[in-house]
Amino acid sequence: MKPIIYSAIVAIVASVLTTLIMSSSNQADVTNSAPMSAPEINYEEILDRIDIKQLSVSMEPAAAAWIRLNTGMESSEQKILANAANSACFLTHVEINGIQSAQDKNSCSITLDDFTGYWQVNASIGEGTQSELYCNARCVVWE
Repeated sequence: MKPIIYSAIVAIVASVLTTLIMSSSNQADVTNSAPMSAPEINYEEILDRIDIKQLSVSMEPAAAAWIRLNTGMESSEQKILANAANSACFLTHVEINGIQSAQDKNSCSITLDDFTGYWQVNASIGEGTQSELYCNARCVVWE
């Protein structure tokens, strides 16, 4: 439950900041045609309010989820990313090589492993697929 709450807080903060910046920009266009600089954003104050002491981005894992060319059968591969209790992950690299037909089915996703509590990046191909799939991800981590 904590990862969902933290992810929601981060999303809300980003949405509020975007709305404030956009509304400031729109007001400047209506009231004054002179260019206006973006408002100063105090990130430390924002982090203090949401009780996060350190925010970082993980490195992209060297070993990505990768299914090699011409397997021909349905398969998937997963790579562990970060503890879901204090992180949110996103895809950073999707590469598909050697697509042969419209029947080739490839997908990259990020899921939560219920057993370990860690995010993982997944590469999946369908039966009969002759292409190669490469998926990788990074995570925003807070403490």
